[in-house]
Amino acid sequence: MRLPLVGLITATTISSVGTGMTMLAIPWFVLEATGRGVDTALVVMAEVVGLLLGSAFGGPWIDRLRPRRAAVLFDLAAAVLVFSIPVLHQYDALPLWLLGALGLLLGLSRAPGDAARQVLIPDIALRTGIAVERVSTAYDAPNQGARALGAPIAGAVIAMLGAPATLVVDAASFVLAAAITRFTLDEAVIDTADGGGYLRRLGEGFRFLRNDRTLFAILCMVAVTNGLNSGFFSVLVPVYGQEVLHSSFGVGLVFGVAGAAMVLSSILFAWIGLHWRRWPVLVVCYLLVLGPRSGIFLLQPDLAVLVAGSGVVMLAFGPLNPIIGAVKAERTPPQYRARVFGAISAGALLGMPIGTLIAGLLSDHIGLVPSIAVFTAASAVMSLCPLLFPAWRGVDKRTSPALARAGEVL
Repeated sequence: MRLPLVGLITATTISSVGTGMTMLAIPWFVLEATGRGVDTALVVMAEVVGLLLGSAFGGPWIDRLRPRRAAVLFDLAAAVLVFSIPVLHQYDALPLWLLGALGLLLGLSRAPGDAARQVLIPDIALRTGIAVERVSTAYDAPNQGARALGAPIAGAVIAMLGAPATLVVDAASFVLAAAITRFTLDEAVIDTADGGGYLRRLGEGFRFLRNDRTLFAILCMVAVTNGLNSGFFSVLVPVYGQEVLHSSFGVGLVFGVAGAAMVLSSILFAWIGLHWRRWPVLVVCYLLVLGPRSGIFLLQPDLAVLVAGSGVVMLAFGPLNPIIGAVKAERTPPQYRARVFGAISAGALLGMPIGTLIAGLLSDHIGLVPSIAVFTAASAVMSLCPLLFPAWRGVDKRTSPALARAGEVL
């Protein structure tokens, strides 16, 4: 029965389009409403803080509600929060503090909603008899692609209907995703008999993650590399577009081709690469991606070469997320998945503002090219981690040592 997989893909795609639309629609709405860039930054920062807190601390709520119900309820909560912004604005009842609070609550709802669908991945793989890497790819590829499409869709709707109407469309996308989740996905059967209060359950999840060396290595790697990615692509690449390319279109083209290459290679890996050993694939892919994708900017090539080179390099990125998703699913017992997955997502988010701040400070004080060189060197060093640290060899083991000691097999 493939309906759960189809439902996961469809709901994830629609919800991710909504998330991508929110990333442009809300900042644009704030700019139109107040005309102040600092107000926009404060609202966006509030949403990021909400995402971080929701990822780190939302796991026990997912356990209590059950993953499918949690995905539905948090999507509906996001719909209400997004819809309330244009409604309150219409009645002139939306001061900046309230807009920031809504942004914070939106982040708090989006993170557990996304985590709840991730928790369903191993159960869907088991029910459908499909390899977990393929189900992980079926989740990740549309998630990445839809988020990338969300901003252009929001831009087109804003141009036609305005920012408030775009937020209404955005809210409707979350309602539709919730309905698809409710009627196509079966509830995961998860034993949560470990019991205890909220803080105890939260602590158990963090302790399990800390004691599993492979999962903890993934957490550290994701935190640092996401920080490097955020700083490079959110700060240094736009500056490169202004100072070297003199074209925002060129920057968009680099992003678009790189994103398409990543999605394509994820699908190809799920098709032909499932029987490859994971550790060598991770080693090679990290070496080919982390340093070279920023290093190519140091050469300052023509736009066509930059676009083509970025696309070729990002072909090596595709296997990373499916493998990491499968490792998380296999090494984490069902009752801990919401908490462990959320903690890893929180680590990924935590690195992003730090990397962005460092990139901004470096570009202001030492210039663009030296800043790119620093980020390229740091990325190249990080790419060596799977090769040098023994914990990474655990990605080829389907059972967590913590579970093995307890006599459990995933």
